[in-house]
Amino acid sequence: MTSVSTEDRLAVMALLAEHAYRNDHGLTDTLWELYGEKCRSEGPMGTMVGRDAIRQWGIRRLGNPSKVRHVLSNIRVFWSEGRLCATSYYVAFRDTHANAATPASVGEYHDTFEKVGDEWLLAERRVVPVFTNADAPRPVVASPVDASPVVAGTEDEGR
Repeated sequence: MTSVSTEDRLAVMALLAEHAYRNDHGLTDTLWELYGEKCRSEGPMGTMVGRDAIRQWGIRRLGNPSKVRHVLSNIRVFWSEGRLCATSYYVAFRDTHANAATPASVGEYHDTFEKVGDEWLLAERRVVPVFTNADAPRPVVASPVDASPVVAGTEDEGR
């Protein structure tokens, strides 16, 4: 098994933290900057292909004033078939929920990265909910009107 350098591990962990920060602090219209050109993101809110689909989702998300917070843990960075990958756990909280201190969703991110120049970007993200709260709202889902191919999903649990 090939070990991951400390530099690459820290870069991936910083990228994941930046993604959560932007998602949680009204910067979703800039999330696309953290993804590679031919990226793919799939999960309960749909499948988005390409940076423009991520950008369009982020712009729509800004129209939803609800607050969300993502807590990440158990970040495991590893090489698989020559690609840098990570799995991490997330807990998502929403203020549009009866008790905002109760998680709306708990699950895992399964990420693959690509190096562009000297920085790591998300190439693929798969959101895998493990526990969901039936009372949690359904904020912003992917839309088939995006410029890139998109399949509409059901809810925005882990993003």
